[in-house]
Amino acid sequence: MLGLRSRDKESITLCYLVEEKSGWLMVDSGYNDGASFGHLRHQLDLLGISFSQIRWLLLTHYHPDHSGLAHRIRAASGAQVIMHQDDWDVLRATVSSSEIWNIHGMMPWLRALGIPEPELAGFYQIASGGRDLFPRGLEPDLLLQGDRNPVGDSGRLEAILTPGHTPGHVCVYDSQNRLFFSGDHILVEITPHISPSHLTSEDQLEQYLESLEKVRPLDVEMVLPAHERPFPCFRQRIDEILEHHDQRLSEVVAAISDRVVTPRDIASQVEWNTGPWGGMDATNRVLAVRETVAHLQLLEHRGVVVRAEGDGTAGYRLSGNPARS
Repeated sequence: MLGLRSRDKESITLCYLVEEKSGWLMVDSGYNDGASFGHLRHQLDLLGISFSQIRWLLLTHYHPDHSGLAHRIRAASGAQVIMHQDDWDVLRATVSSSEIWNIHGMMPWLRALGIPEPELAGFYQIASGGRDLFPRGLEPDLLLQGDRNPVGDSGRLEAILTPGHTPGHVCVYDSQNRLFFSGDHILVEITPHISPSHLTSEDQLEQYLESLEKVRPLDVEMVLPAHERPFPCFRQRIDEILEHHDQRLSEVVAAISDRVVTPRDIASQVEWNTGPWGGMDATNRVLAVRETVAHLQLLEHRGVVVRAEGDGTAGYRLSGNPARS
């Protein structure tokens, strides 16, 4: 297990090396910067493993703290870079677009959610610098297709498509050792962020909950996530996450009551792990609104709420309840 810290960030990406027949398979990488790459090189030296022994680099998803170093690792090792086609479609647009990882296109969509201009400006200031953390000039060597794919050369590793956190998120299951490399799909304390945008489908949370149920039958002794720490109690944690989202759905419904409200109005009344709404910075408020949208979309699909468009702003009300002016 390798812990890669970047630019003195508090968040650390846990990367893993799995020994296969003809070398090592690495799961995930850190942000694209020199500090992360230097830290990786140092940890490999401590383990007595050279870059040339890394045969495969599997990216669980496209986010920069998981994909950022992929081009540097491949250049140093010659490893095959592996990711799912559905996430490569997003990453390719991100690293090739003339816009800053589609932030320009996202701003009108965020504005329609009821987010005021000062919060949009604060979010833009932080997010617009994020493109440099993604890998540059990356072309994956193997694009996974469909639901399940063997990886490595031992015959015991399988990449399983678990969409929700991202469209092409994959987890890796080691059936022989009963290990589950979960990426950001299942974490021990926090719940993975489900964050829709103007480019995503409207069933992200539904996909995520279905992905939890998909992997539940697996025989897992230890979960190896990309953040926090490894942990046992695989199915117990799945149940806890499902319960969390049930509670969040109830909070969202309670915040709507019998009036038309914007996603931002609703988010301001929901309990968040990062602390009370009044103490949140602009970026966390925008992320909270986007996660609220994910829950609203699921409630809409279930027929609990309906959208009420007007004046360029998206509002929601409870289904069957007349709007109160």
